[in-house]
This record gives sequence, C-alpha cells and structure tokens, in this order.
Amino acid sequence: MLGAALLSMPWRAHIDHVDAQLYVVIARHAAESGRWLDLSFLPGHWPQFREHLPFGFWPAIAAMRALGEWAVPPMYALLTLSTAALIGWLGARLSGPWGGLAALLAFMLPEATWHYGGRLMLEPPLLLLSTAAAAPVLLGTPSRRGWLCAAGFGALAVLIKGPFGLVPLVSVVTARAITARSIRILVRGAIACAAAAVPLALFLWADASLGDGSWAEGYGRGQLLASATGARRDGVTAFWFPLAVVAGRFWPGLPASAAGVWRSLRRDPADAEARLLAWASFIALAILCVPQRKWGNHALVAFPLLSLLAGAGVGPWLARALTSATRARNVEVILGLAAALAVVLSVFGVGARVQRPPCAFSTTFAPALAQLSAGTPIAIVSAEDETLALAELAEERHLVPWPAAHLADARPEAHLAFARPDTLAPDAAPWHERARADGWVLLER
Repeated sequence: MLGAALLSMPWRAHIDHVDAQLYVVIARHAAESGRWLDLSFLPGHWPQFREHLPFGFWPAIAAMRALGEWAVPPMYALLTLSTAALIGWLGARLSGPWGGLAALLAFMLPEATWHYGGRLMLEPPLLLLSTAAAAPVLLGTPSRRGWLCAAGFGALAVLIKGPFGLVPLVSVVTARAITARSIRILVRGAIACAAAAVPLALFLWADASLGDGSWAEGYGRGQLLASATGARRDGVTAFWFPLAVVAGRFWPGLPASAAGVWRSLRRDPADAEARLLAWASFIALAILCVPQRKWGNHALVAFPLLSLLAGAGVGPWLARALTSATRARNVEVILGLAAALAVVLSVFGVGARVQRPPCAFSTTFAPALAQLSAGTPIAIVSAEDETLALAELAEERHLVPWPAAHLADARPEAHLAFARPDTLAPDAAPWHERARADGWVLLER
C-alpha cells in the first residue's frame, strides 16, 4: 500500500523526462500501427527507432491497445510493485521476516524507484525479470529446474535491455561460486547465462539475414558495440559513475547496505547470506563500471541486490529488537499510518509540489498550443539536439514537431515554431514573435 501510494504520487504532477515521454510516443505509434517490431519516434527524428529493443515497450503497447494510454502508468507501477514483492519474499527467505521487510522498504523508498517506477521506462520490467533470474541462485545451489528458470527469466531480461538483463544473474552466480568454492556452480551458471543470451542473438541474426538488418545495425552495432567501446559520444565516461549514482540515490537503504557489508566481514556462519549478497552487489557494481558509455538508470539494475544486502544488514538486529509481540505490533501500526498518510498525500496531489517547475510548453505557451489539433506539424529550430522538447510536444500535445537548424528550413506546413534565440536573424519575416520563456521564442507564420 505504501509502495503503490508512492508510485502514484508523481502522476498528479507535470514531469519533464526525456526517456519516459519519448517512450510513450514510440509505444503510441506502435499501438496505432500494430507494428510491434518496427518502432518509430517522429518523421523528422528517429523515424526508425533502434536505440532499444522493442520488447520492453510491449507491456505499454498491450495496455494502450487493450485499455488506452491511461493504463500505461498503472501497468508499469504493477511491474515495480511485483519487483518489490519479489525482493521482500527473497529477503524473508534469506534474512528472516524482518530482513524481508527491510529489503522491501530499502527498494521502494529511494526516489529513483518511486519517482519513475510508475512511468513508461525500461527499468520496471528489467528489474523484475533480472531479479527473478537471480532468485534460484540466491536461494541456494539450483536444481536443473532452477537453472532453467534462471536462464528463462534471464533471456526475457536480456530481451528488455540487452546485457544489463544478465548483470544480477552473473553477479549472483559468481558470488555463489566464490562463497561455496564451487567450480561446478560457476560452469553451470556460465551455461545458463549463455543460454539466456541466445534469444537476443537469434533475433539479431534473423533481422540481419531475413529482415532489413536495421536492428542488427542500429541496436547491435550502433548501441551495444558503440556503447561498450566508447564510440558513442553521449553519456558519462567516468568509470566510477555507477558508484556515484548508488551513493546519491540509494537512500535510505545505503546505511543498511553498509551494515550488510560489515556483517559479511565477520566469520559468523549466520552471516553467510550477507557474504553472498555483499559479493553479488560488489560484482554487479564492478560490471556496471565496465562499459565506456554510462547513464544513471543503468545503475538501477543493482538496486534489488543492494536492497537484499540492506535486509541482511539490519534484519538480524530488527529480529532481536522486536522480539515481543507489542513491539512488532507497534511497527505494524507505524507502517500502516505511513501507508495511509502516503495515500492521502497522493490523492491530494502533494507530489506536484516536490517536482521541478514545469516546462514552458505546459505553462507560458500552453494557450497557443491548446488551439492546435492533434497531428499538427510544428517547427523546433535549434542548432542542438532538442529531443526533450520534441518528446514533450509529441507526448503531451500529440503534435508532430519537426527539428530544423534555421527558420528558413522549417517545413512549409508548419505555421508555429519554437526557436532558440541564437538562431534568429534580425529580420525573421514572414515570422513574428508571440512569446518568450525558458530559452524559447514562440513564432507564428
């Protein structure tokens, strides 16, 4: 209940987020056209979208086609809540009931989880499937069925976001092999990870051999290979960037994870789970530091393991401190009151008060944009990449923005233009200015 209220809190607010708004437009076009494997953004920008695999958009496309666009946020919130439930269950199996509760809260309370966990992002399905892939190995040495489950869920996670889908499984397999001193686990884990990569390899091979090769070229070479080698210029190149993301965004779970690390250093046999989770978390963060190009949301795939480590860190302490039924009942009351308060705050739209100020497209320019019908072309004039502005206008207003370097390049059917001031000549005829805000000039022809 607390998690659901937190996830719904941003829904009443205006949030400008390039990925979330970009992905809504992509899913909308796929839902309208019925082409689930041929993603597109805008006619003038990424008419063929190959930055990410199509499968992570399928829950949104299905929700749009079945219920409408309103159903997309609840769909992805449900995926995030499912991940939280899985983490709580795993934490209870590994560290006792209080460890499971601590792990669940460590995952749900960070802003990085609830702020975007109920929006169309690739992370909600990725975290659920990748954590499910690691679950059989976390719970012990898997049986044959356990390895099949790990490979199956790992394959689905890879189809969502490529190699990042294997980070938890690889980390937990390696950690289990280290703590158990077992080469057999390492070999079987390597086979499971290799099997998990087969569906993606077959998809790219089939696209290159039987299709137009756009996924093999655009995603395989333009995304995977270029990101790994640093050929792409966007993103952050500092190797320690994922560590900075965890240090800055995994709160309030970070101190509890540190307690888990401390327990892992003791030689008490009761802390075996803490050692496993500490190794797994360390390996996951080390893997995330390897690619040359990094983004902040890449580090989120390590949050479930860090949450379980937090549960292992404080779970035994909570179990000793809350031995009496009265104390345990008091915790239930506190959590119930917190959940009820979060529901009230969400219903009354308090989430809107903790967001950044809304963009000018939804404030200053809103009256002019409200007069336009869906599908109206509009020019975005800038010398820079303005993907956020394109996504905002396309997602919120259902317009068709066209990027242009100069006003003279604006499409003839566009009668409105948003231009950066440094692109305007002294004489902008036949355009005349209507308004200015947030570094944009609204012009009408």
